[in-house]
Parts: sequence; C-alpha cells; structure tokens
Amino acid sequence: MRRNVSVLSVSMVAFILAGCASPSNPGGLSEREAGLLGGGGIGAGLGAIIGSQTGHAGAGTAIGAGAGALAGALIGEGQRRQKENIKQEMRQEMMTQQYQQQGYAPQYAQPQVQQTPTPPPQQELRTKYNPRTGETFPESYQVDPRTGEQLKYLR
Repeated sequence: MRRNVSVLSVSMVAFILAGCASPSNPGGLSEREAGLLGGGGIGAGLGAIIGSQTGHAGAGTAIGAGAGALAGALIGEGQRRQKENIKQEMRQEMMTQQYQQQGYAPQYAQPQVQQTPTPPPQQELRTKYNPRTGETFPESYQVDPRTGEQLKYLR
C-alpha cells in the first residue's frame, strides 16, 4: 500500500507541474510541451489507479505516463498547427481588406482577363515603411502585402 501511495503522489506532482505551465506565456512551454506534461501526468495517475487494482501499480504508472505523454504531445501539436492556420488566415484577410480599401484586388483573386489600360492614379505620398526591408508604402497600408509584417511611420 505504501508503494501505491508514493506512485500516486509522484503522478499528482507531475500533473500539478503540468498545470502550472502556461502555453500563453511567451517564455513558457509550447503547446506540444504542455500537452506532453499534462498527458503524462494524467496518464501516470490513471495508470497508477488501474495498476494498483491489478497489483502492478509501477507498471501501470509507467505505461499510463508514456501513453498519456504521447497523446498529450499529439493534441498539443494539433493545437499549435490550428493556431498557425488561424494566424495565416487572418494575415490573408487583412491584406485582402487593405487592397480593397485601395481599390486593388490581390493577384490571386483577379481573373485572367485582358483589360484596357487605364491611366494610373495619382501617386500617393508614401509615409509608412517596413523596418526589415526598408520598402515604403502609402499611409493607408497597415501591413506589408508581401510579407504580412506590420508597417511603421517614417520619421
């Protein structure tokens, strides 16, 4: 009985530590790492409970921790990928809105139709720039259309 209590207490400590790791913290753990710790803690706890019923608490804890860690890491990676996809969709939407405000449509959305040449609009004063590339843009732009990076005002 003493051994079962120590195995259960170790798994509870792992579960509590996993709960303290916040993936929203910039210096904290990634979604995959937090999922690995949480899944490992939950799996170890459940494995210890099931293993103690069969008389093999140590083996149950080890198997539960491994299976839980694997499942938690896979779930965490799925969350990370979903977050990246949402960011990419938001970036695309911002660029589409930016082009529409200027009266332009992004090239990927334009049909391939011959159009008669129209005179270019008057040149707008370029008052924003991309700090990384140094390229300048009109004031109405919020992000660089090519890279999706935030623009800053010229000084």
